[in-house]
Amino acid sequence: MRQRKRQGAPRLGDRARSKLNWRVGTVDVVEKIDGHQLYGLHYDEEPQDQYITTVGHDGAQLPSELIERE
Repeated sequence: MRQRKRQGAPRLGDRARSKLNWRVGTVDVVEKIDGHQLYGLHYDEEPQDQYITTVGHDGAQLPSELIERE
């Protein structure tokens, strides 16, 4: 049985998926706040985006625990 290789930290321009809503996007900001890395994830456009009225449809800032690289 093959073991999964541990993924490194996402970098700018990497493709990633949010574990909160499973949307895919591009990492466009990496910030370090109080010793924790926060990643700005800019979501890809989806057909349902025209019906979402919240500002969260465009992207999110998430800690590394809530992002998985594609």
